[in-house]
Amino acid sequence: MKVGIVEIFLFFVVVVAVVRGGEVCQLEDHIPPSILADLTGSSNGHSATPSSIALHRNGDPNACGKLEPQSLLDSLSSTFNQDYYCPAAARDKYAFESFLTAWWAQQLAASGGTTCESLEENRSNAETVSGFLGFCDMGPDRTPPQPDTERWVPVVVPSGDNNHHGAAASSSLPCRFYTREGLRISHLAQLLKLIQDTNHNNTNHDETCTDDTTTTNELHLYAVPAGRVFMFAPHHVGEVFDLSHVQDATGNSLRLEVLSVDPRVFDIIHFFSKDESDAIIEKALRETSDTHGFHRSTTGSTGASVFARRTSENAWDTNGKVALTVKRRCFRTLGFDEYYESHTDGLQILRYNQTNAYVPHMDYLSDAAKEPYDMRSEGRGGNRFATILMYMSDMEEGAGGETVFSRARLAGDDVPTSTEVIKTMRESGELDSISPGSWEENMIGQCRTNLSVRPKKARAVLFYSQFPNGKEDPKSFHGACPVLGDHSKWACNLWVWNAARAEFPHAPFKFQPPTQGDSQHVKISATFVNSGNDPKFDKAQLYWQDQFFGDLSKGKSVNVNTYPTHVWNIKDEHGNKLQSFHINSGSLHQQYQV
Repeated sequence: MKVGIVEIFLFFVVVVAVVRGGEVCQLEDHIPPSILADLTGSSNGHSATPSSIALHRNGDPNACGKLEPQSLLDSLSSTFNQDYYCPAAARDKYAFESFLTAWWAQQLAASGGTTCESLEENRSNAETVSGFLGFCDMGPDRTPPQPDTERWVPVVVPSGDNNHHGAAASSSLPCRFYTREGLRISHLAQLLKLIQDTNHNNTNHDETCTDDTTTTNELHLYAVPAGRVFMFAPHHVGEVFDLSHVQDATGNSLRLEVLSVDPRVFDIIHFFSKDESDAIIEKALRETSDTHGFHRSTTGSTGASVFARRTSENAWDTNGKVALTVKRRCFRTLGFDEYYESHTDGLQILRYNQTNAYVPHMDYLSDAAKEPYDMRSEGRGGNRFATILMYMSDMEEGAGGETVFSRARLAGDDVPTSTEVIKTMRESGELDSISPGSWEENMIGQCRTNLSVRPKKARAVLFYSQFPNGKEDPKSFHGACPVLGDHSKWACNLWVWNAARAEFPHAPFKFQPPTQGDSQHVKISATFVNSGNDPKFDKAQLYWQDQFFGDLSKGKSVNVNTYPTHVWNIKDEHGNKLQSFHINSGSLHQQYQV
């Protein structure tokens, strides 16, 4: 007999009512009345149930596990009835994610089929944690620290559970769960609302897959291991993701359209407006700072250096009003439910004049062995995992300026070779401004034979530099095609990291604990405090060297991770330096006051 949503809901509300010392834990107290009435059928006299609930590994369009509604009654009670989860899992998102992880692990193990286990080899905790729990907890050497690490609630399963080896009850780190569109599922009422929306003729497409791999009336959840970041899971070119939970400045919902599956590249529809584009350019042109104003673009992860094959100019906007708005929208688009300044560089504004270009490169940065910061993101380190590139001018066909992914060759037998492209364009005069045999000429051949994106004002593109497991994606290798003719190209980009950058709390470091006598690698916890005693600091801002770090206005304080010899500057709202602090190698906990 097929179980209906009434029985499922009664399980949640009645069977899961736990009496603990006279205190009754009833989940209906945490469910909005409208959802309660609809799911029990009291609002319309009937209810429905999804055909199944499917689970995906992060970034994978194919489900790794599936549960039928008939199994829900027999499964949820033993998990939720534990004092450990009830009522905490109905009130706190971290406890809820721990509960949902434990529930999935137990049901997948009991199903006799796939357990959505980790596909990673040589996990350090493989002998103690297996199955789905082994996917969620990749071990301490593969779990990057996050700003909310201390708030994670360990998964506790009863002794004898198949996911933990040994007789005693064990604990491990939980997954986080998302919809296909990157909406984090953080509480019980939200999960029930997803079931409700799925039941109602799939009217909410944010929670229902629409590609060929899914069936209708089916709820899909995407599990992200502890310490990792959500990544979209494209199945085919042209596939659309409707992000109804993210809006632009005018209230339009964002949409992703898949441009490529390998590498993963997406058009972001309605990401930003032409007015926002103009405001970003105008602020950049007004910037007079030597570090933030327009100058020849540089490269490098540990120091800036001019590169002969990057001929653009760039400026930085780290804390402008529009820049901050766009940065926060980037985070919501990428699946973050909180904004972390620690996980992003500033907004980089780029200007390419005639013949300007940037040879193909990786946004992912190489790890420097002598640097304390750990950039090995496949382990517990941090690195750039996503780039959102925003175009701020129109480039007509033939004007160049495309973004090319030079390791993603166009499909088809009729695609010409690079040599053929260059020969044809030379004969037509299109390359008169480009020196024969130059690296720019070679790039143009690549731009016409590989995946490329043409700039259009207010167009935005997302691509990933990492795979979901943190490893570098070599196919994200990309470049800026030379601008041809009398044109200029404007763009800006935001790099988002999978963990905090070096100067922020919770950043991953390789040199811990530091070796004796290696004082420059000793991490210092520093606090900057604005006492409010001096009016000139009322609107102060904290900078690491010349990069904006945080608001240090009157009465505020900012905590940082830093190192001896680092220089921290206090500036006013116009960028004028008010005071500098040089970190010394004395105490591991230091405080500076203005």
